[in-house]
Amino acid sequence: LLCDSSSLELAAGTPPPPTRYMQRGGRKLALLLTFLRSTVAFRPSCVAPYHSLGNLRTPLLLAKKPPASRVSSSLHSLLNGDRKFSTMSALDASRPPVDGKGYAPGQEGSPKLFSGPADRNGAPILELLKTLMPASGKVLAVAEGSGQHVTLFAKAFPALTFQPTEIEEAALLSIPIYIKDEGVTNVLAPTRFDVMNPDFGVVGEGGYGLIYVVNLTHIAPFEATTGLFKSSKRLLDAGGLVMLYGPFKKGGKHTSEGNESFDARLQEKDSRFGYRDIADVEEAAEGEGFKLEKVHEMPANNFMLQFRVK
Repeated sequence: LLCDSSSLELAAGTPPPPTRYMQRGGRKLALLLTFLRSTVAFRPSCVAPYHSLGNLRTPLLLAKKPPASRVSSSLHSLLNGDRKFSTMSALDASRPPVDGKGYAPGQEGSPKLFSGPADRNGAPILELLKTLMPASGKVLAVAEGSGQHVTLFAKAFPALTFQPTEIEEAALLSIPIYIKDEGVTNVLAPTRFDVMNPDFGVVGEGGYGLIYVVNLTHIAPFEATTGLFKSSKRLLDAGGLVMLYGPFKKGGKHTSEGNESFDARLQEKDSRFGYRDIADVEEAAEGEGFKLEKVHEMPANNFMLQFRVK
């Protein structure tokens, strides 16, 4: 789709007055656009390289494609004046579901997960990691998710060995499929590793040059953040890095209205969840012997916090 200002309004969930469309092409065009809004959840990439209308971490994903027969029937009914058609919308773009890693809807029956946020933020994260990855050795992925990140990074750093970890069974099933499909040979089989209750036997006793975590701190209790640094202190080589990506507050304030809104929804779902202030994360890290070296600003009001073990 070619996106214009009207598309932006649709993506934001606030359709412009129908009269504007009627002037451009008549009633059927207006109805067609209304139909599209009901059946498609616009991805941020359609609007801009990074979603500027809300929160990138919210899973604004393409909805599962409905059967062609239902589309045809509903579209025919709509264009012929019947407004009682089924929308078939898998999600509401104006209020995306609170779903940690942002897995696309309608994936039941397929063990290979797809995360829209991982698809969008993988490239900017990779560009940053290119300046920080060790030349050789091991990298640990905590809360890897679907497997999209670890296979992307493994391709870019063939001299490194990656160990993905997760606690979600669905992700543990998905990661090996990405490893196979992407043809990477430097990614180990995923293992279950919970930073709040770590079993170090499954990831070895150390020897990691870098540990990365993407979108975890705000969708888990704060004990997951403190547990991350406790575990990382034991697992990292001297001078090793923890790279912590996600949305954070600065000085007790949100960096956007979209972040504030999504944070409220997270806390509504679970009072232990929510956006962490960078200062609080830094304090937790310092308690385990880490120094916050740099705060990298990332697209769409995200940050990458760079910690080095002292």
